[in-house]
Amino acid sequence: MISMKLSFLFFLSCIPIFAQQQFRTSDFGYSNDVIKVEESLYKFNKETKGFVRENTYITEIKNTYFQKQTLESYFGENRLIGEYQYHYNPDFTIKEIAYKSVEGKFGYPMKFLFQYEKGKLRKMIAEGMQTTFYEYDKNGNRIKEIEKDLRNEVVKTILYQDYKSTTTYTKLNKDGEGIGTDFTKEYFENGLVKYKEFVSGDFKSETSFSYDAFRNIKTQVYNDSSRIDYNYEFDAKNNRIKIAKLSRALPEDNSFTFVKITYADGATSGSTNLDLDFVKKYDEVFREKDSLLQHYQKIAYSEKDYLSVLKGDGDKIEIQDSYDNNFEKVVQFVDTPEHSSLVIFNEVDQTVHFVKGFYLDGFSKHEWQDAEKIESPTRIFWVKNNKFKISFYQDGKYLQSSNFSIENDENSKHLVVKSVDGTIYQIQNIDASEAGRLYPLFKK
Repeated sequence: MISMKLSFLFFLSCIPIFAQQQFRTSDFGYSNDVIKVEESLYKFNKETKGFVRENTYITEIKNTYFQKQTLESYFGENRLIGEYQYHYNPDFTIKEIAYKSVEGKFGYPMKFLFQYEKGKLRKMIAEGMQTTFYEYDKNGNRIKEIEKDLRNEVVKTILYQDYKSTTTYTKLNKDGEGIGTDFTKEYFENGLVKYKEFVSGDFKSETSFSYDAFRNIKTQVYNDSSRIDYNYEFDAKNNRIKIAKLSRALPEDNSFTFVKITYADGATSGSTNLDLDFVKKYDEVFREKDSLLQHYQKIAYSEKDYLSVLKGDGDKIEIQDSYDNNFEKVVQFVDTPEHSSLVIFNEVDQTVHFVKGFYLDGFSKHEWQDAEKIESPTRIFWVKNNKFKISFYQDGKYLQSSNFSIENDENSKHLVVKSVDGTIYQIQNIDASEAGRLYPLFKK
């Protein structure tokens, strides 16, 4: 009934929506000779200051039908893996989808069971969760879905109305028996959602959708004028191999998906590797920042302390180099413990700069002040607060304190720091140090 062609990523949270259709390549915008689709989604990570792979999906296909889908989610150096298996009836309608966790605690084993009468889906059972019942009119159009929980209580009612054809209609979604005033209503044209309303109490939102010639979603525009835009690159058979999802209001939510296609004859197209040229083409914020970084990296400074800061009203901070270049888009700010001084990480040359007492009331406003460049042979700094609690800082962020243990050194002026990776460091002259100032951490 629906042919929303985003990516296989979209499918996993939408099993009830796609319950009646077959799980075929054409349902997701891929040609019939595709036997494997590998997708990797990347987002910009502020901590690592680069794009990281968040998810990978591998879908194996036989004779156009999904057979298995493997999901990998990455969390730093850790990963979780889950797997869906697809089973079909003799008439190739979906019979069962079985899920299991393969690595890590990635959900619990479960099955989705599909039951039919006269070729129509009548019941879908999500074992251990809920059961959905389906009703149809005399023309075979679905007119109602009722979802019931394990206690046999109705948790959701969905009505299909205003049929102009089998693919043009409205879909009204309400909680419970469907008598409340809150709802989600979707308007379908030729199998694609063109408009959606959401009402909850006094809140109301409206979303319009547009698509390209291949039925790939192009835009989501909300009634507050915010929007999400999608851009694609295709291979010779018009299969998507690169996808940019861009939010103008929340650029930190931008994501980029790269796809490798394997065909039945063994040929391949695309790659799951990050393509920064594609990212720069569509991500204006990243493109501008990358351009600034490249430009500023060519500048040579004659003095050590080449950055200056200006404290404005409120939280306003201005920063520039000795040639009056604006550095606000290529630095990261953090404060020291107890919110006293300012620490600046310069992404251009990966250096750290320090402004003592910046956040204190007595610090001068609207005057340019030099930022002191500080260095550490390990790139790690330590800082203590007034209660002698020690924190560790590296490359724009504070490190997880639980990753370090502190012991006495044979020299009573120093301390030994042990990292969970086995590296041993040394804090020197602890008693002579000043609270709220960063000092270099040395290797033992």
